[in-house]
Amino acid sequence: MPSHSSHLLQSFDVGCFAPLKKAYGQKVEKSMHLSINYIDKQDFLIVYQSVQTEALSTSNICSGFAATGLVPYQPDQVLSQLHIQMKTPTPPTTSHSNQSASWIPETPHNIKELELQTRALKRLLKHHSQSPPSPANQALNQLVKGCQIAMHNAVLLAQENKELQAANQRQKRKRNAPRSYIATGGILTGMEGLQRAQEADQRQEEVVAQPDLQPRKQAPPTCSTCNIVGHTRVQCSRH
Repeated sequence: MPSHSSHLLQSFDVGCFAPLKKAYGQKVEKSMHLSINYIDKQDFLIVYQSVQTEALSTSNICSGFAATGLVPYQPDQVLSQLHIQMKTPTPPTTSHSNQSASWIPETPHNIKELELQTRALKRLLKHHSQSPPSPANQALNQLVKGCQIAMHNAVLLAQENKELQAANQRQKRKRNAPRSYIATGGILTGMEGLQRAQEADQRQEEVVAQPDLQPRKQAPPTCSTCNIVGHTRVQCSRH
């Protein structure tokens, strides 16, 4: 296989692994934006389970074999990708002009309404003044740009605040939960690990929902010398 050709010739790299890496990276990057810079085993199982069903789908697998020209066997499918093809840009639609014509000036509440309000205001200024663009138009453009920046920041901050609150609640439950091991030996499959992690989360949610529940009592000690319950080996009279 030629060097630097796996992105064209290996079907799983084309149809499965690339979408899987991209989806997983987006999930991790989303957590990093919330200042969560550590992914433990439980987080990995949850994130991977959510992205692998989407990336390793039947359609992606079939499309990977088709894109590499294997099934059906079409070598030209790969050879055609080695040439640069120029693409003609799609002309812009006229839907915005129709919306702008039907827009009645009012207080804008989002970016789209702000754009329609700006176009309506510029039409009014142009209708009442036939002179070249004045400093008022420049000031209007600056005002509109500032409003756009403020609206964009407000939307981003609201979404980030919502995601951050959810992430903090989950981190708080994890810190308050007692540390436990999902496996003590042998082989643990991904499905078993995910199931145990979900069961641990469910138990923690039940404790949070019902704070009056008493914690589980520790079993009494058992002596390793005489196998009698109630004392340890150090306290045993036979030791």
